[in-house]
Amino acid sequence: MTRPDQNPDRPEGTAPRGAAAASAGPVSAASTPTAAVPATGAGAAARSRAGGADPRRAVPVLLFLFIFCLVVDQGFKFTSQPMAQALSLSESTVSLQATLTGVLIGIGAVVYSALADSVAIRKLLYLSIGLIVVGSVIGFVGSASFGVVLVGRIIQTAGLAAAETLYVVYVTKHFQGVELKKYLGFSNMSFQLASLIGTLISGFLATYVSWTWMFLVPLLMVLSLPFIKKRVPDDVAHTSSGVDVYGLFLVAVIATGVIMFMQAFTWWWWIPVVIAGVLFIRHVRTNPSALVDWSFFTNRPYMSALVIVFIIYSVNLAFVFLFPFAIHGVHGMAMDKVSLLTIPGYVLGASTAAMSGVVSKRLDSKQAVTLALCLLAAALAVAGIFVNVSIVAMVVAMAMFSVGFGLLYAPLMSSALLLMPAAKSGVAVGFYNLVINVASPIGVAYTATLMSGKPTWFSGLSVGSTPEGDYFSTILWFLVVITLLGLVTYRVLFGMIERSDARAAQRLATQE
Repeated sequence: MTRPDQNPDRPEGTAPRGAAAASAGPVSAASTPTAAVPATGAGAAARSRAGGADPRRAVPVLLFLFIFCLVVDQGFKFTSQPMAQALSLSESTVSLQATLTGVLIGIGAVVYSALADSVAIRKLLYLSIGLIVVGSVIGFVGSASFGVVLVGRIIQTAGLAAAETLYVVYVTKHFQGVELKKYLGFSNMSFQLASLIGTLISGFLATYVSWTWMFLVPLLMVLSLPFIKKRVPDDVAHTSSGVDVYGLFLVAVIATGVIMFMQAFTWWWWIPVVIAGVLFIRHVRTNPSALVDWSFFTNRPYMSALVIVFIIYSVNLAFVFLFPFAIHGVHGMAMDKVSLLTIPGYVLGASTAAMSGVVSKRLDSKQAVTLALCLLAAALAVAGIFVNVSIVAMVVAMAMFSVGFGLLYAPLMSSALLLMPAAKSGVAVGFYNLVINVASPIGVAYTATLMSGKPTWFSGLSVGSTPEGDYFSTILWFLVVITLLGLVTYRVLFGMIERSDARAAQRLATQE
């Protein structure tokens, strides 16, 4: 339930380029910074003294749009249960409105980050709001058909990705040092706040009005147009080296193919996945302007971290997606009350993320990642044991889960960048966060498929027994196994790296 938005080890005055709550918020690529602050820039104050408009004037507007779009995005993720009930959909089918749009958020963040180097942010915001309005109207008018709803959500999300991304793009272009860290901190805390608000709004609308009204909420963004025109500058730096459209297309094909395979385990979906995977490797190896440098794939800490990220962050949105289904299905609780149960988790997740700097002074990266993964496994185990008998235990599990992800991001990122040259750290962070945004919807996809299949393999590990609770317990224990797999993978891979480094150091000392 955290949203990655910055590299904790990045030097002041620089910013990563690429994609990034998530949310669990897990967590969305949309909040990843883009180009570095120009070397000749002296910050916002100097710009103001030089006679230019103070860039701080645009921050409140952009931050509002950032939060508002996150509210909408999170609200639709939480409204999957009432949507499935209203349209008589299976869990795996309704999950498409969260999974496909989740991939689009990640891809869109990379695209908009690059476009912001050659197109004025004000114009991109106009485009963003236009897409949001069109998609929302389509979804609301066609709410009786899931196909139309899905089209509306995809168009809407293409706009949400821009507004979510451009806040961080803007502050990394215009601020540096302590001031930049302050504004990036706002984005991290705002994600938790927006996730909570989105969950509460969607829960109350679904209970007392209709889930379809979530499509009307984004229309309020039209009211921000005068403020955008007045406060957001229309200048462009023209520093873009272009968007790797082909590379992003291949990533989208891979992610979408895996998601569609998990809808019904139709094996032919692996054909485009394998072909796109081979083409992506060839593209990265032969194209100097590709999405990511081939040297990243020979960097053992970075690749090890990507493997772990893919495993663990698939669990992130999986539990968030399952939570309202489980509480409503097992305990019959209305969606407005279910949304209230998420408050402790979001508050603790935000607090933990804010304290990551303090934690890093007491625990090294290996200890912190190990502790975080143990917390995640324990949280899911608590939920798996008590899902049939205790709502309180589910709330405690969600809180532990949020704390675990709040603790995980910074030390795992630090492990990934262990041997990464400073000049390449920005692109590395961007691709790292893109992997998170691909893994998260895949987690929703396999969880939704399991929910549709209603397996009861591990129901004996739960206290009590109900028809609904038995399969939810099985799925939760399945997520425990995946989390433990991530923990073992982390300890093995980074243990091998440590031993290799120790042997290299010993050989060097012997030679000297």
